[in-house]
Amino acid sequence: MAMLKKHGGTPKGGTLVLVALVAFVVGFSMGVMFQRVDITDHTLTANVAQNNKTIPIHRSGSCDVQPQIYNFMKELKCRSHHMNVPPVLNTSGHGKVVLDIGLDAGDEFFTALESGYSVYGFEANPLTIDNLRPKCESAKAYKCVYVDAANITEALPPIPNGGYLIGGGAGSHRSVMNMSIAGPGSSFVEVAPGVQTPAYKQVTIIPVSDVVKTDVFFFKLDVQGFELEVLKGAQGLFDNHVVKTLLMEVYPRGLGNAGVNFTEFLDFLWADLGMFCSSSNPGDKSFKMNHPNALPQFAQYLKGIAHSEGAKQWWGIFDDFYCFNMRKSWVTN
Repeated sequence: MAMLKKHGGTPKGGTLVLVALVAFVVGFSMGVMFQRVDITDHTLTANVAQNNKTIPIHRSGSCDVQPQIYNFMKELKCRSHHMNVPPVLNTSGHGKVVLDIGLDAGDEFFTALESGYSVYGFEANPLTIDNLRPKCESAKAYKCVYVDAANITEALPPIPNGGYLIGGGAGSHRSVMNMSIAGPGSSFVEVAPGVQTPAYKQVTIIPVSDVVKTDVFFFKLDVQGFELEVLKGAQGLFDNHVVKTLLMEVYPRGLGNAGVNFTEFLDFLWADLGMFCSSSNPGDKSFKMNHPNALPQFAQYLKGIAHSEGAKQWWGIFDDFYCFNMRKSWVTN
């Protein structure tokens, strides 16, 4: 469900290269800190915040704690541009589940289906659903089933070598919301920049945990500004199952327009969902390489971006977060 969908995705300008990862670790009295790590360094040492403890992870070919965190960093590999499909979705997906919220053109959704994953795809924009549905329902290589979110009354079982195209949005609770669909984007929290005459569509919202009740190998979240609401509605999934990784676009302007407290947002990822996150595209066009390290200061950094002059004129600065489950191990099939 792309609450803010730009044609072709979120414009960031230029090619963004994955040059470093930023990891949160327990720091001084202020709590979580960021630490820069290089995914090509097999001997790096990092600390992971877990249950209010500092847990050292020594990586020299193996890992003392949760080795799948580091291994999946390598498995995801680098995307030469934030718009590119993560390489892992081109690998065999037999027996694994992908959850894709915010399909836009459906690149990740259909790539995962073609690779044999079991896929759940949410798209809130009715106009986008109209474009995606024919390709879904005419597919021959896999089974793709369209489902209106308004008609979902119970969890949907995974479809082996197939998936669901769900027409509706994901959120913290069941509801119906107005979505802005005018201009170069659609959103639950704002009207796209430059739009003089807004237009809206009513969209059914449903919590992810009501639909998906299985382990998830890869969770893509492209819901600029509505992330916290979606993740709150997915907390049951994180609590009762294993979500191996989360690829999430972080859009400060949208989060600000949604009234999100940035500290609460980051803390929810860590303390409530148990995820270990890193920014994936630091540089001139996204989050700065020298951004503040301590969690409260980083939250203020995001807030500053949300209210910057650039964000007032256009979309502002974005970045992607790769998040890995630091509490639960993924069992290989």
